[in-house]
Amino acid sequence: MLSATAQYALRALVYIAAHDADGAVLARDIAAKTGVPLQYLSRILHDAVCGGLLESSRGVGGGFRLARPRKKIKLIDILSRFDDVFDRAKCPFGQARCSNSHPRGFHDYWKPISTAYREMLENTTLDDVGIEGLGGFKK
Repeated sequence: MLSATAQYALRALVYIAAHDADGAVLARDIAAKTGVPLQYLSRILHDAVCGGLLESSRGVGGGFRLARPRKKIKLIDILSRFDDVFDRAKCPFGQARCSNSHPRGFHDYWKPISTAYREMLENTTLDDVGIEGLGGFKK
């Protein structure tokens, strides 16, 4: 349901959040632990810095850290930067004329699903995700 880029971004930010107390995390460590190719990850991290999700620093002790507390970073903040999450509300059959005011066939079944998905992204933070239990991102 998510693009590979959005999945990689989520993995990277979850990893960084899990190591937030340790200070900045190096891109090569994130790549090694999350399985995200380093060059691909570099672009994602750059976009996350530009989007205000991460801070970066160079030199000894440098790397990436969250720009805000993980309790204040919502999944929609991350995923909307890397994927068209708002596209999920559109008709899954690509019917341009299908809308709330002109529902077609599947609309009444799809609308509650897309609404619940969007609400989950808007109401779930990195802290809510349960950092410790995700993907073996152990220290």
